[in-house]
Amino acid sequence: MKNATPCYRQVRLQDINLTDRSYILNPFPQDPEQDLLHSISNFGMLQPPLLLEKKDHTLTVLSGRRRIEAYLQVSKAQECHLTALIIPFREEKPEYQLHLLTTLLQHQLLGGSLTVIEQAIFFQKATLVLEEQEVLSLLPVLGLKAKPHIPGELISLLDLEPAVQLGLHRGIISQRSGKKLSRFAPVDQKQLAEVINTYQLGGSKQQKLIEHFFQLTQREQVSVEVLLGRWQDKEKDKQLNGPQRASSLLRWLDRECQPRLTQAEETFRKFCSQLQLPAGIRLEHSLSFEEEQVTLNMDFSSKEELSRIWPQLKALLNAGNKEEK
Repeated sequence: MKNATPCYRQVRLQDINLTDRSYILNPFPQDPEQDLLHSISNFGMLQPPLLLEKKDHTLTVLSGRRRIEAYLQVSKAQECHLTALIIPFREEKPEYQLHLLTTLLQHQLLGGSLTVIEQAIFFQKATLVLEEQEVLSLLPVLGLKAKPHIPGELISLLDLEPAVQLGLHRGIISQRSGKKLSRFAPVDQKQLAEVINTYQLGGSKQQKLIEHFFQLTQREQVSVEVLLGRWQDKEKDKQLNGPQRASSLLRWLDRECQPRLTQAEETFRKFCSQLQLPAGIRLEHSLSFEEEQVTLNMDFSSKEELSRIWPQLKALLNAGNKEEK
């Protein structure tokens, strides 16, 4: 876009309006990391921030706010200057907003990929000022497919309880889990986010936890807090570490969701133990114990070993068949 290409310029820090958070994508601000402070102190601002120059010549931060805050801490002086990339104000141009948001996105990506919550906030802002096709054109920049449902799915994550959003932002909670957590009341979302964070549950364990709690809250019409209380009452006298408590909780959820299946598994384990099966021999039950049939699996180091033992096994099996008859 002509006349709106960012250009490098020395600006006064006092002209930067840090109170304007219109374009901020991170809803969980934090102080600059020590590594960033050390880098700026020793080498200066290696990646200049991206600023928007308003009609009154004040400057709004589009990207790079944390670097500016770090620079302020290091310099200790509001009146000093820094080099920045400046986008001139051209709001009267129809394509201006798309150009502005595309440049913002490209600059953000220089510092690393956006979290799923930052993506959600970005598209929330984009949908307010862009046409649908313009919004879709921004998805491939993030490595996403230009599908109409994707911006809405991302934006819907912003309706989740803040504790869940923080988990999504930090990568502790997956986007798939975030969608499933939307089925819970906000207070239950918060409880589950705390459990996932405390026990560092990821992948299939995270999915299992959410699905089991949803099944139980719907079936019994109670809160997650009530269910956690039941489990904690059963575990209060046990000295367990974090991973052990996580495993205990998942086993308890299994038993509560499928009491009959859990009992059948316990009976089968006891039966296998009584048989005292040698190493390399396994006994397996039918799927979900739907049939009484069991299968005995035996490992052999080679075909030759099987050939050597087979005559004895065959004789035993044939003898067993004759006795049944």
